[in-house]
Amino acid sequence: MDRIAVLIVTSDFAMRDHLSGFLKANNSLRTESCATIRQAMKILENQNIRIVYCDLFVEGKRSAPSIEKIKQMLPQAYVMAGGSTATAKDVISCMQAGADEFLLDPTDPQLIDSAFDKAIREIQQKQRTPEPNARGAMKNIITEDPRLIATLGIAKKVAPSSASILITGESGTGKELLASFIHHNSNRTADPYVAVNCAALPEQLAESELFGHEKGAFTGAVSRKIGKFESAGKGTLVLDEITEMAMTLQAKLLRALQEREIVRLGNNRPVAVEARVVAISNRSMKKAVGEGVFREDLFYRLNVIPLTIPPLRERKDDIPLLADYFLKRFSKQNSKAMTVISDGAMQSLIRHDWPGNVRELENTIQRGVLIGSGNTLQQQDLILEETLSNPSQRPSLSAGVTVREMEKELIFNTLESVNDNRTHAAKMLGISIRTLRNKLNEYREETEMAAP
Repeated sequence: MDRIAVLIVTSDFAMRDHLSGFLKANNSLRTESCATIRQAMKILENQNIRIVYCDLFVEGKRSAPSIEKIKQMLPQAYVMAGGSTATAKDVISCMQAGADEFLLDPTDPQLIDSAFDKAIREIQQKQRTPEPNARGAMKNIITEDPRLIATLGIAKKVAPSSASILITGESGTGKELLASFIHHNSNRTADPYVAVNCAALPEQLAESELFGHEKGAFTGAVSRKIGKFESAGKGTLVLDEITEMAMTLQAKLLRALQEREIVRLGNNRPVAVEARVVAISNRSMKKAVGEGVFREDLFYRLNVIPLTIPPLRERKDDIPLLADYFLKRFSKQNSKAMTVISDGAMQSLIRHDWPGNVRELENTIQRGVLIGSGNTLQQQDLILEETLSNPSQRPSLSAGVTVREMEKELIFNTLESVNDNRTHAAKMLGISIRTLRNKLNEYREETEMAAP
C-alpha cells in the first residue's frame, strides 16, 4: 500500500522537528511540513494529503478558522489539531471547525502514536468501504431486463471517460444508483462522489452551493466556502433533477462545462475543475427545452452519453428478483425469519402498475415484512397503493367547489397516494417540483392566516 501523506502545519520549529522526526519512523506515513496557513493551502492544492496536523496557534492566530477551510477544501482528509496550552474552549472550537482529533499534548510520543494509528486505520477503512456519499458503489443493480442490461453495458464502457452523462427515467427507477455504478466503474473511485439535488437548492444560495463564495461576497458570507464543483475534485459530480435549475444558473453551469473552470462568488479569478458531471432528470429534457425552462445548448452539452432506465412496469421479470432481494434484506434488518413470498403475494406484485417504480416496491416489501409473521410473506401482508388512474381514487366534483379548492384537494390526494414523495407527485400532476413546492407554501400560509 502507498504511504499516506501527512502535512504538519505549525510555526513552532521545535514542534515541527519533533513531530516530523517521530513520524518518519512510521513506514505507513510520508511527512510534509510548513510554517504558515498560506503554504499549507498551496501544498494541499498540489499534493494528495490525507492527514493534516494543525497547531492550535499558527503565526500567532488561532487555527480553528483555518481548520474549517481545510475541511471545506478536503472533506475526506483526517484533520488533527493540537496544543499543550489548550483550554476546553479551544478543543471545542477546533472540533466544531471539523477537526477529527485533538492532541492535548503533541509532545507525548504515546499520544502521537495512538492518534496517528487511529487516523491510519480510519483512512484504510474508508479505502476498503466506500463513503456514504459514494452511493451504490457496493450495491448491485438487479435486473434481467435486456434493455437495462444493455444500458449497464454502455454505462460500463463510457465510465472511464470524462464525457458528461445524462440519465433519464421516472422517479424511483434507480437513476442515482446508475450514477454511482458509473463512478464505481470509472478511474475516479478514489476521488469524491458528490450528489446535489438541484430542486432542493434555494435559488438565492444555489450559485454559492455549486461554485462556492469568498468571505464577504454577500451578507452572511463570514468565510470562504468551497462549492460542490471543487469539492468533487477529480471525482464525480451528480446533478439530480437538473431541469429544476434556475435559468441564470444554467448559463453558469454551461460555461463551467465548456471552459472546465468556475468562478467563486466575490472573486474574479477562475478555478480549474476536473470533476465528471452526471446529470439526472425524471422529466423529458426535450420537452423541458420546448417549454423554455431548460437551455437547449446546455441540454446538448450534457447529453453526450444519454442513458435511460425503463420503468418497473415495463420490466415485469425484474419484480420477483427485486422482491426477493428486498425480502431477504428487510428480514435480516428486522431479525425476522421471513424468506419466502407466497404465490398469491407474488402475483399481486407482478400485476401492480408500480407508479413509484423500484422505490415503491421496496417500501411495499418493507411494510410487508414488518406487518407479516412466520417465514412467508402473504398476500394480506401487502398494502399496494392505489393511484389516481383508478377512477375510485379520483377527487369528486361537487357543485360550488372552487377550482382552487379542487386543485388543493388533488395535490394533497396525490401526495398521500405516493407517501409524500414530492418528486413523484409532481410528475403525476404534470407540474415541476418547484411549482408543487410553491403551491404547498401558499396553502401553509393560508392555513396560518386563517388560524385564530
